[in-house]
Amino acid sequence: MSLKLNLGVKTDPIEYRYSFPWLFRLLAEEGIQLAQLGTWFELYQLPDEFFVNLRREAEDHGIQIASMFTAHRELGGFFRREAGFEQVARRNFERLIEVGAILGAISVGSNPGAVLRDQMGTKADGVNCYIRHMKELMHFAHEKGVSWLTIEPMSCLAEPPTLPDEVADMGRELTEYHRQNPDTTAAIGYCADIAHGYIDQQDQVGYDHIQLFEATYPWLYEVHLKNTDARFNSTFGFGPEERAKGIVDVPHFRDLLKKNAEKLPVQEMTGYLEIGGPKLGRDYSDHQLENQLRSSLRYLKEAFLGETEAAPDVRPVQSRVDSVPAKSSVEISPSMMCVDALNFESALRQVETLGVDMLHMDIMDGHFVPNMPMGLAVLERLQDATHLPLDVHLMVSDNDFFVQQLASMRVSQISVHLESALHLDRTLSHIRDLGIKAGVAINPGTPLSAIDYVLERIDYVLVMTVNPGYAGQKMTPASLRKIADCHELLVSRGFDLPIQVDGNVSFENIPGMVAAGATNLVAGTSSIFHKSGSMQENKRRMLEAIEAGLAARKKPEFAEV
Repeated sequence: MSLKLNLGVKTDPIEYRYSFPWLFRLLAEEGIQLAQLGTWFELYQLPDEFFVNLRREAEDHGIQIASMFTAHRELGGFFRREAGFEQVARRNFERLIEVGAILGAISVGSNPGAVLRDQMGTKADGVNCYIRHMKELMHFAHEKGVSWLTIEPMSCLAEPPTLPDEVADMGRELTEYHRQNPDTTAAIGYCADIAHGYIDQQDQVGYDHIQLFEATYPWLYEVHLKNTDARFNSTFGFGPEERAKGIVDVPHFRDLLKKNAEKLPVQEMTGYLEIGGPKLGRDYSDHQLENQLRSSLRYLKEAFLGETEAAPDVRPVQSRVDSVPAKSSVEISPSMMCVDALNFESALRQVETLGVDMLHMDIMDGHFVPNMPMGLAVLERLQDATHLPLDVHLMVSDNDFFVQQLASMRVSQISVHLESALHLDRTLSHIRDLGIKAGVAINPGTPLSAIDYVLERIDYVLVMTVNPGYAGQKMTPASLRKIADCHELLVSRGFDLPIQVDGNVSFENIPGMVAAGATNLVAGTSSIFHKSGSMQENKRRMLEAIEAGLAARKKPEFAEV
């Protein structure tokens, strides 16, 4: 029997963060047509109208809400002895099924709940209570038009089923009940999580995530796709850095499903990306969600669906020396003046999938530099079109005018040229007062001593390694020495500030720039947008060059820098 695999997304990460239309648009753009609605606390009391409109919004974007599954442990009252818990769990579970029916979901599911740790002796009674209610709910689901009720095996003995024998016992009993009542009950299946493994109280791995997954085959209906660490503790997605630290081999799970298709109760199975996203409710993290989702989905299309060969993992550079700023890696800031202006949005979306750190935006006035590649109107549109930080480099004669124009925009940092600033200290102070990071940019021929007395006012230094104004120039001869001298100046003054470099940041020059102390690379036509390869390939080459530069820092000649 052949097995057809589908890919969808569980909606958990937008909870209290983004709207459903926002997510539906993203899924449509990524070619994903299936969603699993995760629960939130108000769901059980919202009117039917809300879900009628939600289904319509999904369908307008070509999205089917094919499944519902709890996002919390809110239906665990069947395992509680206190007055009221069992009744609330039953009432809410019925409402969950009703909502699923309104949305047109084929399956509705939850994890069963948890036995209180100090009352583990009640586990058997709790399991019996749960199974009794599930049998009744199977009839209720059938009446409402829901075809499947799904259960998620969990990762600890307090949240059954966990161990393979528990999975088998519960699966057999409920499936047998459906077999005896095929015309009046919904089917029962497992929604297995590929990141769930079991570690006992002695800190020993009893069953890894593969063994627990394999135990669900006879009852497996759908899958949760997420990554985890070796202790099955933290869970996360499948971006390049996340794959580097995770242990979940998605292609292996795809192969397991294909090879064991005869054991499965269905011929078509959906894997739902299930991640929490970045830390909730923070301006510095919420905006990262879009890129996390897109990056994970594009990987899963390859690794789970097998549409193309899975992209190789690229491990982030971690090597540092004590004298450089304590950052996890050298940052990459693509210079957006280098993209095709007629296809700017398309290029933007490609850049967003690379896992870069920020977008470098050059604003020129045709006076301080003889060029005007983009203006403020681009930034006005871009601030709402991307969630990447915007790094603005002003190459203008009147810095204060442009800073004021940028004040109301979603800009993360602004660098102004020392050479064009009338009152540099005042301008930098004003940028900071706006809640924006302030940087000072310095031309190749300007001595570093000129910035010595504004170090207290800045958040980073931008060292120009070409004369400002045009892409494609060669690096000036003293640039590497100047980067090293800038790093030495900052360290000697006790400042732990990033050094951004801009100009001919090429595959050949990056190792020397990083070795000299650069921590933020403005990537243009000589690297990320180089015509010799795709952006993904160019990013990989940049990472290799960065790693070479970090390794060079360890050499004796850089030990004191």
